[in-house]
Amino acid sequence: MKMLIVPFLFLLAVVATGCATVQLSPQQRRSLQVKHFEHSYNNVFRAFKSVLQDEGYIIKNQDMQGGLIVAHASKASSTGMVVLAAIAGQQNYHTGSTFEVSVNLEEVRKNHVESRVIIQKVDAYSMGGSRGREILDPKLYRNIYSKVMVEVARRSAHKK
Repeated sequence: MKMLIVPFLFLLAVVATGCATVQLSPQQRRSLQVKHFEHSYNNVFRAFKSVLQDEGYIIKNQDMQGGLIVAHASKASSTGMVVLAAIAGQQNYHTGSTFEVSVNLEEVRKNHVESRVIIQKVDAYSMGGSRGREILDPKLYRNIYSKVMVEVARRSAHKK
């Protein structure tokens, strides 16, 4: 009986630590979510929009002057970033889970844009709003930003 208890306790400890959420300081969250681009505002805005659409997200709201893009995707219909979020975060995302990506852009000076991406798993919708849990997975943010950087460079090369 003791031979069964020890492996069970070890497995339980591994599962418990694997499911623990890591608390990040505000500075760590900001460094994860914020990136700067040395390109035109229009180019960066359109690059974010293209990448989100390429990844299967549906643009729910966009305001080019205000610098806001809000996009949604369901795990069942998206195979790109949502699947990466499920694998990298080792979360149990059920079919039909909805993810929301918010992009805020600000032109700091000419040809210098600051962007902030916030990704969350939406748990519930009510009265025009939603409630969710923020995903803070560095691999996911690197994936998004690397794709946006490639799209920005492509658009600059084609002078779009």
